[in-house]
Amino acid sequence: MPTRIVTVSELKIKMSALMTELEKRGVPLYITQHGKPKAVLARYDEYEAILKKLEDLEDLLAMKDSLSAPEEESITLEDYAHQRAARVRG
Repeated sequence: MPTRIVTVSELKIKMSALMTELEKRGVPLYITQHGKPKAVLARYDEYEAILKKLEDLEDLLAMKDSLSAPEEESITLEDYAHQRAARVRG
């Protein structure tokens, strides 16, 4: 995937143009400050897709762990949902 690196100073000056470029090209912007990576600016739909994939992977890992756990260690779906919500918040 192509990358685009911009400094915080450049971002401040060219925010509107960079947002337009991001929307058109879809290439995430890696923001640096003093030569070190500080943030990534991506399109909202891409960010949401990443979060969805991460949730799916967490669910798959939890299912795998549950299947390999002895019966007395398994938890209900409701308890899992509470634990997962706490991890996301925390």
